Amino acid sequence: MDNYWKLLSGDKDYEPDDLFLKIRDLYNACLKHMYNDPRYIPDFRIHFARKQVTVEEGQASGYPVATVSRRSSQVSESCIRDLSEIENFENSYTWYQDDIFIVFDYRAKSTSLLLFITRAFWRELYQQMEAFGVRHLRISYMYEPLIATGVMEFFYSFYRLDINLVTTLTALTYERSFVNATLFVPRYDVEGEKRARNSGLDIVFSNQVPFLVENLRQVRKLLEMSDKKIALVINRKGNICGLTSDERRPSECIVRLWGHLTWTITYEGGKISYYDGRYHMHTDQGGDGDVLRRLISKLSPDNTDRIETVIREASRQRHGTILIFGSDEDVTAESERLCAARNATGIQKTSLYEKVSLLNYLTSIDGAMFLNEKCECCCIGAILDGDAVTAGSTARGARYNSTVNYVTRRAQLNQNFCGIVVSEDGTVDAVTPSRVIRLNLAS
Repeated sequence: MDNYWKLLSGDKDYEPDDLFLKIRDLYNACLKHMYNDPRYIPDFRIHFARKQVTVEEGQASGYPVATVSRRSSQVSESCIRDLSEIENFENSYTWYQDDIFIVFDYRAKSTSLLLFITRAFWRELYQQMEAFGVRHLRISYMYEPLIATGVMEFFYSFYRLDINLVTTLTALTYERSFVNATLFVPRYDVEGEKRARNSGLDIVFSNQVPFLVENLRQVRKLLEMSDKKIALVINRKGNICGLTSDERRPSECIVRLWGHLTWTITYEGGKISYYDGRYHMHTDQGGDGDVLRRLISKLSPDNTDRIETVIREASRQRHGTILIFGSDEDVTAESERLCAARNATGIQKTSLYEKVSLLNYLTSIDGAMFLNEKCECCCIGAILDGDAVTAGSTARGARYNSTVNYVTRRAQLNQNFCGIVVSEDGTVDAVTPSRVIRLNLAS
């Protein structure tokens, strides 16, 4: 049958090429939901069999294929005699049913987390088209559940890691504090056995604790012995077996729990975070791949280490704070203006990089702190003033909204500032005149 795609779409007037482009757009929208910066979405391709062709017919006369890509609005055509002829076929997701195939090539070089997310996406899309037709597709509300399904299936398949348990642990407090811990989890090899370390433990537990939801409270208590530098190790049986200060092994993933409903997992081939109730995919494109360091390099390439040290120290302020970075000239002018209006407390210019231990004390009072590119501070406790010149967010507090408005207003007056907003819930946002960037400080 040549009209397979028309039947699937539920509309005889809907051309297959239009359906292929619609699927491309829906898939792209799903990926946009994961990537903070759309520029880093893989330049994927999707290959569709145009007709129902049996294996015998395909080998004899070939399979007509329609291909769409992320960056083109055109549908290209080709003819192949075997699916292996499709570029990067071995690392793509392939669906085959009713003598029809579809291949999602998301440009991976090996088994990828995107394979599992793509599989969940296509299963839902196909079921909805079969049931409702293309004109009644309602998949945007499903993006987060589909991504969650892919993430859970990936980490359970390769690490026997329960993502729901990981997220639950970040929601629990211990003596009123949220978690700040690291776990090393071994990967399963091709025979289905976990490749676990046999050495490198600084502390070995005599009574190992299974990393299971049934032991939720006990696991949460053990996490208090860990932090960024000391990791709890899970062995091949899925038990927490000890503590290590070593680096992770190539066969292990790093589970970094760093606040309320916030975690990052670094695994063989990638990194993903969960915060703000959503999953966020990281990328190494464009260099370091660390949003924080890319931002700092724009602020002051010569003082990257200084600024990063100060921001990371400020992020530990439990009650939240604001850092305003700018040129020495702009910082000095604003400090003098705000102090003259008694909206800030002036101090002698002090390097907070050299005296970073004082940062927690200086940020314990309300208001913002002004620093130049060398992390020299001359003003603390500043009340950010100015007319409302940009739309705020009712989902965020006064600290965030005042910083967005202030930075935007000063940019209109030719003063370029970058505000670092540390919220009480542990999130850290960088506010620039053009955009707001969520910073991942777990790495």
